[in-house]
Amino acid sequence: MKKILLVFLGIFLIGFNANSGEKVINENVTFKPFKCEQIQSEFIRTKSENSCLIIQKLENHYQVKSHEHSINTWNSPQLLKYVDNKDGNKIIAHTWNNVVEWGKQSDKQPFSHLVSISLENLDDLFKSDNLELKSNHLTLPLTARRMNVLDIDSDGNEEIIYLGNREDGRNRNSSWKDVNYIFDLNSNELKSFGSPHFSHDLMYFDFNQDGYYEIIDYFYGDQKPGGIEVCNMKTNKCRKAKKANNFIDIGFNHILPSKKGAIIFGSCPGLGNTTFCWSKVTSKKNKLKFEKLDSYQFKEKPTDKANFLIWTGDINDKPGYWVEGSDKKVFKMADRAWISTAIDFNKDGNTDSIGVAKDVVCKRKDNSKPFDRGKDCKTEEFLYIFKNNNDKSFEKYQVMPVSLNGSFRIETADINKDGTDDIYGFKEDWFNPWIDCKKQVSAMYFNQDNKSFEQASKSFNQENFGLYGCERASSFFKKNNNFYRLFVTIPSTDSKFAYLGIEKY
Repeated sequence: MKKILLVFLGIFLIGFNANSGEKVINENVTFKPFKCEQIQSEFIRTKSENSCLIIQKLENHYQVKSHEHSINTWNSPQLLKYVDNKDGNKIIAHTWNNVVEWGKQSDKQPFSHLVSISLENLDDLFKSDNLELKSNHLTLPLTARRMNVLDIDSDGNEEIIYLGNREDGRNRNSSWKDVNYIFDLNSNELKSFGSPHFSHDLMYFDFNQDGYYEIIDYFYGDQKPGGIEVCNMKTNKCRKAKKANNFIDIGFNHILPSKKGAIIFGSCPGLGNTTFCWSKVTSKKNKLKFEKLDSYQFKEKPTDKANFLIWTGDINDKPGYWVEGSDKKVFKMADRAWISTAIDFNKDGNTDSIGVAKDVVCKRKDNSKPFDRGKDCKTEEFLYIFKNNNDKSFEKYQVMPVSLNGSFRIETADINKDGTDDIYGFKEDWFNPWIDCKKQVSAMYFNQDNKSFEQASKSFNQENFGLYGCERASSFFKKNNNFYRLFVTIPSTDSKFAYLGIEKY
């Protein structure tokens, strides 16, 4: 009887959110693709050499609009991928819905939207005029800022990992929290794992090389010290590493393989806005052990603070530097860029680190009021590339100004077809209807013969891709020696729907 009860509870958690009892809602949809140039939009630039199809219509309105022009949730896509699974290929896209007023306190359950399109053969997509695509349009009872696609159990099929959190605009005094999730793209099942807390940094690694990943979640402590929770995907057991914040700070961490375990790269404890840190990490029985490895200081530690109105409506004091002689009207905030990645850019067998440092210069007219981050500040970002010296140290190799457009991830792909791995931020920043319809994703940095990176020219998009409306995101991949670009586009500034397209270039 006890065994039957446990099985029943397992099924319940798969179909429902563990905290609220909310169901995963699934709508089966068929869609007949059409050519991209048939979109009714004033923002059209065709590329005759390319094949381009619209493969899905996306219709999800914001439940609560954050701005007057915020109508379509696909203005801010979070995930766009081609998934080459053993049991069937998929194209997936994810976005979130705003369910509370920005800055308000709420315990209301959030939700997100996922579209999963099944493909029998990618090449056939461009050959048949009568093809109908089958897809699932799902509403998931979660919100997440950190997510990725990963084969967690080495069965040849990738799943989506979601770190549940509450970065959906609600005030941080809200008591609602969420656990983490794995979404199975074949069965459309949502399984929960981990403890309820404010998740932030998503990492994963197979420490014992058994074919199952350990999911690493660096979470906020909510007025208590944060920590890392490690969840073994084979045993579904989780354990907290509370001493992690003695070695690495929360923010934009990633984990990279080394010859003897792994290395975590991120910001240094207490110096997160000024210094990068690397720490060796090993695992025994799901318990992480850290050892300091290297650090790099890119600016002096700030001694000043200023009050800021942040995007959730809260007022927080932020560290930085007052500009002398400005009567406390100009402040340079020492801010994190929240983004990093790992890549062996020079193909020497060692995984290198890439981190972004940010300068935020803020000016206000009235020094009795807090700075408004959205109106008073301008941002400058710098990409730091660190060469891995045989897992013993990391040296600054290249620094270049970048604009990653609000992405929470740096993606990799061979965009310019030269055989090297390039890097890019897959989405544009927060939707600005007066600007965004005239440009495409511009945050592309090309690998120059595995020696350095260089930003794509302003003409690269026009020379290689069409423009099909107000494009919000691009995701690049290669399949069977063909190069593809997935994209989400909105026909006009006030459109209530969006399209998902694929361009073969």
